[in-house]
Amino acid sequence: MIKDICVYLDGGADDGPRIETARQIAALFDAFIAGLYVTSLPEIQAVGGYAFGAIEIDELQRDARERGDRDMKALKERFSGLDARHELRRHDVLQAHVRDVVLHEARLFDLFVTTRPYGHENPAVEVTEAVLFGSGRATLLVPPGGIETFDPGTVVIAWSNTREAARAVSEAIPFLAHAKSVSVCMVGDDSMSSVERAAQGTDIARHLDRHGVKVQLNPVPPGRGVAETLIEEAQVADADLLVMGGYGHSRLREWVLGGVTREILTHAKIPVLIAH
Repeated sequence: MIKDICVYLDGGADDGPRIETARQIAALFDAFIAGLYVTSLPEIQAVGGYAFGAIEIDELQRDARERGDRDMKALKERFSGLDARHELRRHDVLQAHVRDVVLHEARLFDLFVTTRPYGHENPAVEVTEAVLFGSGRATLLVPPGGIETFDPGTVVIAWSNTREAARAVSEAIPFLAHAKSVSVCMVGDDSMSSVERAAQGTDIARHLDRHGVKVQLNPVPPGRGVAETLIEEAQVADADLLVMGGYGHSRLREWVLGGVTREILTHAKIPVLIAH
């Protein structure tokens, strides 16, 4: 059950859609909402051979804190109108520590809500990637500009028998139990028959049935590609939510998203619940 939600805030135009989505999720599950705002403080750095001095850095940090004060004032007014239990949490930290702070906060909640990272101007891309790979929690990604209503009556699961997909399904069970229609979409390759692809979903269907979730198995060929096929299947189903594993690989100390994951998180027009 989802009992608390952390929604990422930055004072930008997408705060409103994120807060509204979190509010609607909280209404579904009688959950608590925590708004997380982080003031990123500039650090001493050199640009084009010129190093900012201590006085200049102090001025930049003061400006950042003042901007944070203005954002928090507006956010407090917005949060005061919520019909859910809530709080606002603020951290003022140096730029190098923003990801760590958000990551530590995200681990304290059942669900992290933010905006889809790609396909639009988004200053929080690195933060979103850090939470996805390092929080151990599910992330719900809202399309840029938000959606009018989030009531996931129809859900599509992107299923393959992998750790990431299993994690995503486990995290999504509260949404799946709420849904009226759940489709398990298995995108195969042309070497597999529809029967073979359907067999891949039989066991997960049995598992979800034990949770009271009835599903339809939907084995499909890859078409023009896995990501595009999944997006098309969600559109055909008129889905309200896509559930999928977050795939990627590590490069030194960074995570790099796989091509399918990145493509979906660039083009999806519905919320995506993703877990790694």
